[in-house]
Amino acid sequence: MSNEPDAVEGFVSYEQNHDDPALKAPHEARAQQAQEKAYHERNLAVAAFVTAYRRATEHIDEHARFGHADPAEEYRHNADGRTWRLLWCDIEAEGQMSWHLPADYVPEWVEERPHTWDGHDTETKNERLASLAGALAAVGGEPTGYVAES
Repeated sequence: MSNEPDAVEGFVSYEQNHDDPALKAPHEARAQQAQEKAYHERNLAVAAFVTAYRRATEHIDEHARFGHADPAEEYRHNADGRTWRLLWCDIEAEGQMSWHLPADYVPEWVEERPHTWDGHDTETKNERLASLAGALAAVGGEPTGYVAES
C-alpha cells in the first residue's frame, strides 16, 4: 500500500468529493439559503432606509422624490417567478439611487411613477449612499444609541 492520499483505504480525493452530486447538494443548499437570507436582509434594509429617509426629511427636503417602476424586461421576473420592481429615490443633494427589489418588499406608500435613470452604476449609488449617511450623521451629532470608540 502506498502512502499517497488517493491510495489510502476509504480516502476520497477532493476531485471525487467535489464532483459527487450527493456530496455537493447539501453544500449548495446551505449556500443558497445563506444567499436568500442575505438578500432578504438587504431588501428589508433598502425598504427601511427609503421609509426612514422620507419620514425624517419630509418637511425639510421637499425635492426628494421616491417611486417604483417596471424594471427592464430582463429584471422583471426571476427563476422562482417573483415579480420585481425598481425602487428609486432622487435626493437633490446626493442624486439618484435605485434598487431592484421583489415587489412585495416595496413599501406601500411608494407610488408607481416613471423615472429617467441618470446612468448611475452600483459603485456610484453606493458612493452617494455613503455620502448621504455621512451628511445625516453630521446633522444631529451622534445618532441615539451610538457608542463612540474611545
